[in-house]
Amino acid sequence: MKNTLGGYLGTAILTVVLLGIGAAAQRVWVARPFFRVIDKLALWVLLPAIVFTSIAYRTIPEIRGLAAAVLFAFVGLGVCFVLSVIVASAARMDRKMTTAVTMNASFMNVTYLGLPIVYALVGEQGMAPASLYAMAIGVLHLIFGVALASSAAGKKLSARPIILGVLTFPAAFAAIVSLLFVGFKAPPPFRTEMQTALGYLIKPSTVLFLLLVGYYMPIVNPRKYLSPLATAGTIRLLVCPLVTFACMALLGLELGEITPRPALIMSVMPPAVFNVYLAHRFKLDLKLYGATVFYLTLISLFIALPLMAYLVGIPLGGA
Repeated sequence: MKNTLGGYLGTAILTVVLLGIGAAAQRVWVARPFFRVIDKLALWVLLPAIVFTSIAYRTIPEIRGLAAAVLFAFVGLGVCFVLSVIVASAARMDRKMTTAVTMNASFMNVTYLGLPIVYALVGEQGMAPASLYAMAIGVLHLIFGVALASSAAGKKLSARPIILGVLTFPAAFAAIVSLLFVGFKAPPPFRTEMQTALGYLIKPSTVLFLLLVGYYMPIVNPRKYLSPLATAGTIRLLVCPLVTFACMALLGLELGEITPRPALIMSVMPPAVFNVYLAHRFKLDLKLYGATVFYLTLISLFIALPLMAYLVGIPLGGA
């Protein structure tokens, strides 16, 4: 137990250090070109490559076995979405605050933080279900995130750019193409070489992802935002993993199977950095979104995830 706990604490501390370096780089103007390159590299190369290679070489029975990850993603997100709207309405929050609570409670950081954490704790075998989970959340995030932010900013909604954005999002497109390879039972060539390359790609990618997360998080005093932060945090870090665990129990799945552990880890991830991007794009309260993402990231890594792992019996040191 000491070894597994020590392994997780090392991963969590390294994660925070990388987030801190990224956050500190916000004040260094010469770092801007470097992070712009990382952003483009992550968006157009690293994430699509990880998603494609994790799925494309699977068989149809394997994908069916991993399909529970998509179910967990949909159910967890749906419950958090509805609950956050109900709570915000009961608290008489205005439209912008309701949108902030709903987005940060419902959409978690499944790509830049979730995938690295799953890889660190579960290993390469956890990347396929984690990628499917991330794809499901990512598609819904693009659709409903843009719609919510547009509405909060008082702009008219249009279905065409939202659908086009989903279809042209590189990671989502890679997932669609990889599933076509699986569906037609025609895996791409060079399987061994591609999977070997994936092994070399994931480790440096996780470092770059975490630096990028830190760079996009404005660090502000949380006292001004205690109420929405507490509301979003409770739903995001408590309700979602409980709902996911309940779904596992109803389906009769055990933690030793390939899908449940990555799904549970994903369910307790903090709010997505993409929320901060949407706040910037639609001129919402950037400090509110930044504070929610930053502080819930710390709570997720050092309180919520270790506590959830202890309660359900997930070893934190890896497979």
